[in-house]
Amino acid sequence: KREEMDKRFGIFKSGGKVLDIGAAPGSWSMYAAKRIGGRGSVLAVDLLPEHPDLPKDRYTFVQGDAFSPVIRETITSAGPFTCILSDAAPSTTGNRTVDTSRSCQLVELLLDLAESELARGGKLIAKIFQGGDEGELLNRMKTSFQSARIYKPKASRKGSFEVFLLGTGYKGKDGG
Repeated sequence: KREEMDKRFGIFKSGGKVLDIGAAPGSWSMYAAKRIGGRGSVLAVDLLPEHPDLPKDRYTFVQGDAFSPVIRETITSAGPFTCILSDAAPSTTGNRTVDTSRSCQLVELLLDLAESELARGGKLIAKIFQGGDEGELLNRMKTSFQSARIYKPKASRKGSFEVFLLGTGYKGKDGG
């Protein structure tokens, strides 16, 4: 999924600064670290422990809630970021209505975070479960990004109801 999206939309650039929210087990962070090269950096945040095989020279892991004040301080001190990505999903209940609602709430928090931590021209990738308010979140993104879309990678399982919101060309806090 990550490679398909990167090839199609040019997500990761050499020297980029990437923030990976919900990073465990680490496959997105590992891919991003390879793509951004030695001058780039990845800050990965997750409630779960870090993956041991990630390149420590351009990768930093913080365990905790990305939206808590303490972790937000760490994020702010490392930013602004050229790309914020999140393959995170809420704890699922098996009730699709509840699960999609929780997924939308998580993306709302991510969009709030992007408003303060994403560099002008930056990109945002956020996994979301279909069947909730993804259309409203997409409309919100359209005001902040030059381009915003819902994208389902070909690599996704056929029956999966997860898709990605993808914003490119962040306009900045002032929307200009």
